[in-house]
Amino acid sequence: MIRREFFATSMAALAAAPPTACDVFVYGSTPGGVTAAVEAARRGLRVILACPQRHLGGMAASGLSTTDAVRTDLFGGQVAEFIALVRTHYQRTLANQPEEYARTKDGWFYEPSVAEAAFDQMLQGEKSLRWLPGHHLSSAKLTGRRITSVELDAPDNNKLTITARTFIDGTYEGDLAAVAKVPYRVGRESRAEHGERFAGIHYMNWRTGQQILTPDSGEASPAIQAFCARSIFTDDPAQKVSIEKPYTYDLHLPDYLPILDDFASGRVTRFGRGTQLPHRKFQMNGNIEGLTSTNLPGASWTWPEASRHHRARLAQFHVDHIHGLIWFLQHDPRVPSAIRDNLAPIGLHKQEFKDSGHWPWQIYVRQGRRIEGRALVTQHNFTVDPKTGRTPRVSQPIAIGEHSFDVHPCHDRRFAVDGFMEGVLWYPKKAFGPAQPGQVPYGAMLPRRVDNLLVPVALSCTHVAMSVLRMEPVWMTLGQIAGLAAAEAQSQRIDVASIDPAPLPAKLKIKIDPYAANTSIQK
Repeated sequence: MIRREFFATSMAALAAAPPTACDVFVYGSTPGGVTAAVEAARRGLRVILACPQRHLGGMAASGLSTTDAVRTDLFGGQVAEFIALVRTHYQRTLANQPEEYARTKDGWFYEPSVAEAAFDQMLQGEKSLRWLPGHHLSSAKLTGRRITSVELDAPDNNKLTITARTFIDGTYEGDLAAVAKVPYRVGRESRAEHGERFAGIHYMNWRTGQQILTPDSGEASPAIQAFCARSIFTDDPAQKVSIEKPYTYDLHLPDYLPILDDFASGRVTRFGRGTQLPHRKFQMNGNIEGLTSTNLPGASWTWPEASRHHRARLAQFHVDHIHGLIWFLQHDPRVPSAIRDNLAPIGLHKQEFKDSGHWPWQIYVRQGRRIEGRALVTQHNFTVDPKTGRTPRVSQPIAIGEHSFDVHPCHDRRFAVDGFMEGVLWYPKKAFGPAQPGQVPYGAMLPRRVDNLLVPVALSCTHVAMSVLRMEPVWMTLGQIAGLAAAEAQSQRIDVASIDPAPLPAKLKIKIDPYAANTSIQK
């Protein structure tokens, strides 16, 4: 059972206190940040979890309602705990509705509000953990190779200084690492830099999995994949909030008009409501096939390094885009009647995103900064070596990266070739694509120049590798390892850069070898 009332009260009381010192400071309430904070607290450490959002769970609680895992048996630890909480909730509430329960995929698909409640419950009862929502990181102080304190901008506009022994960056963007002056990358490496087949500017026919031959030669690019506001809709009249024409409609209209040509040519014949969830809810994601979709290629490029105020404007721009797009598809007489009729009944859901106008409070940040760490994860980590019949073994493995190569368009429709958008990596049969589960080394979370900081989300990897690593179950696993590493460092009175990470995964029942006898992947 997921109980939210007590948790909300207890967290409000903790947030009201003026904490300044702790053992572990975690910045970012993404699933990776949450698991790091919870694990450290369960090991008896004093933990402060601060985040700019007023909610827990990042994208898993803000519209990413279909968990990205191809082989669910490869995940344990708090990933399994989170899924079990969701599953138990639906087993109780949908006990007499088998069709509705089937939509949850045994707990791996969920409504955002249910996911957020599950993260809430994971924090509940951790008396040594303080959650500070609505706090923005402004600076970090270093002495030698160690962070000694950070400064936060509190919701009341006051400054809050926090000291800790260990710091963990749980943000999608790598914000804590950046203010600590950790070197990082944004954008895409060239194909030549690491010999990655899919690096740099490229085009592919994702239906066949083949590259499209163009003049491009895999050169490096600042263009990163598109973000979107991953929204929830309903056709339930009792729960529907009608979508009104937005005041920004005329600004975004030029982005919608090209889809009329696609309708006229027959290239696009439908525009679906999205993946169906329980309670007549639909989750709408960006589309790699449609040259016009909820994705906004190009609008994401500055996000990783943008200030909090510019990010707020970009986030609203993404929400305004999908807001206007749905209204356009519902009302514009030039849209085919079948599509208008299909979308006309939907609106926003009264029970989702209540304090943000029922639109997601977090846009889908598919990639941000990537630190330069003591180990680097590349495409090769997820490529099977024909000599060994498996993906490479790494030094000090702590987790498995598990997903297909998955990148949404990096340039918009004006750069499409033969109807395929630049930058896309995607395979219809994900389990049989070129990306296979591979090991992630501890050093990928360790910055080169800071000894008491771990970065489990914006970790050290290439753009192509991030397309596998960017899945929430992987980040949750790495976050939990980071929380345990902080506890081990505390007990040994050393920094996280100096511990032996070998025992950590076994303590958490986290798998590190996808080819072991007890996994679905066999050599």
